[in-house]
This record gives sequence, C-alpha cells and structure tokens, in this order.
Amino acid sequence: MTDTAKPPKQLLAEIGKVDPNKMKHVQTNEENSLPSAEDVAQEKSHLKHLEGITQFEPNALQHANTKERVVLPDTTTIAQEKTETELRERIGNFDKNNLKHTQPQEKVVLPTGEDIVHEKTEVELRERIGSFSKGSLYHVEPEEKTVLPTEEDIIHEKTEVELRERIGSFSKDSLKHVEPEEKTVLPTEEEIVHEKTEVELRERIGSFSKDSLKHVEPEEKTVLPSEEDVQQEKTEVELRKSIGEFDKNNLKHQQVDEKNPLPSTEAIEAEKKEEEFKHSIEGFNRKSLKKAETDVKNPLPTKEVIQQEKKAAK
Repeated sequence: MTDTAKPPKQLLAEIGKVDPNKMKHVQTNEENSLPSAEDVAQEKSHLKHLEGITQFEPNALQHANTKERVVLPDTTTIAQEKTETELRERIGNFDKNNLKHTQPQEKVVLPTGEDIVHEKTEVELRERIGSFSKGSLYHVEPEEKTVLPTEEDIIHEKTEVELRERIGSFSKDSLKHVEPEEKTVLPTEEEIVHEKTEVELRERIGSFSKDSLKHVEPEEKTVLPSEEDVQQEKTEVELRKSIGEFDKNNLKHQQVDEKNPLPSTEAIEAEKKEEEFKHSIEGFNRKSLKKAETDVKNPLPTKEVIQQEKKAAK
C-alpha cells in the first residue's frame, strides 16, 4: 500500500476505542427478487432465437448474384448540388452584425366608400329577402312550347344521317395497303447553336471564380407614403369615426311603397299577336299548298357589259 491509500491515524484510533459489547445486533434479510412475466417471455424468445440460429442449415440457402449499379448524377443534379453547397456556405458564413434593427409598423387598412356602400346594399337586400312574403305571389300555369326546327337544322340533320349511313356501309376492302415510312428528325442549326451556348454557359458557371467579385454594401430604402395615400387614410379614419359616432335617432321613418309594374297594352297586344302567329304555324295544313315548278333563269349580258369585257381583254 502507498501512503495515499493508508487510512488516517485518527480514524484508526477511534475505531480501536469502540467497545464491541455496546454494539447492537442486526438481523440481515436475504431478498430473492423473482423475474416478471415479461422478463420470462423475453428470455424464452431469446432462447428460441438462439436455438434457431444454432440449428440453422446453411445448405438451405440459395446462391444469388448481386448486381452492382452505379447511378451517376446528371448535369442538372450536379448544378443543383453546387448551388445548394454555395448557399449553405454563404448562410454559414453570414455575419448577423451587418443587419440593422428596424421597428415594425402596424398598418390598419380602412374600407373605402365603395366597400361601405356595397356592404349596406348587401345588408338591405338580405333584410328584404328575409322579410319577403310568399303570399303576395300569383299562381302561374307554365305553358309548354314546342319549337319547330328551321330549314337549316333539317338540312344539317339530313347531311349527318347520310354521312352516318355512308360510314356504316363503307367497305374496308377498297382501301389500299400503305407501308409507313419512319423519319428521323435531325436537329436544326438553331437547336445546335442553342445547345452549344448552354454547354458553354454551364462550363463558365462551373469555372467561375468568386474572388473576382467586389463587395457591395446594400442600401436600405424606406418608401414613405405619398400625399394621396395620407389624405386617403385620413378620410377613411374620419369616415370610420363618423360611422361609429352616428346616432340612429336622427333618422326619419319612411313608408315603403311596394310597386308591382303591370305590362302595358302594347306589350299585351304584341304577346297576343305572337301567340296567334305560333298557333297559325302549328295548325297550318300542308295539303293546302300547291305544287310550283321553279324556272331557272340565266340572264344574258348586255351590250355595255360585252364592250367592257372586250376592252378589258385588249
């Protein structure tokens, strides 16, 4: 034992002065802590796992050939990775002491006069819709009107039917066999020049030196509001104050007159004439029509027209 490991003399002297007869007897209790159900289950699973490993047969394994594939990144991923690394370096080397302290300003955007008027009209419309009485409405029987097709619609439908019949009765055997020709489209001169310029730009960007750049101190400019903005904000503040301090008791009560405009006599007569005209068209008897033969007229040119054509030919 070294000098540092020896107990002090005072401690040894005090231990030697102790009377063993004055000491009390203490009964020692032996505790044997049993494992829990989870510990037993975990130990069983561990033993089963070890038995499975020891009893495993390597002959049951099958030979497999592994293919090593090396996927090289393309130019876009390389450029993106370069920009990311540059951004990270710039962010890591950024000095926060160069930033200036700015006091944020809270701005309250007031509504314009048009917004207030629009909101008032919406509120009035909602109140009128909510207080509208359905009992004031009149019962109207709907009339079903059959619209006859025009001559253009009939001709168009006939042409469509004829085309469908011709397509349905078309024979594929009348078609001739044609061998398709595959054409390889070569790039134009403009595309080749464009690609060359892109390659040169990428090479110049990759070989660019940051040392040639000059340090520039950014200037912070605070844009002050114009006189029109200040006046507009003042007027909005005044409008809000006048709206908030407005007394409804100063308003006068007005009686609302509900007007139901009836159609004029001219409109009624026009509608009657339209209905009579439609009834006459619907009840028209085609048998009362007479067959008429069309005469095709070919007007001959006059002497003046013949002389003008002769002059033009000379």
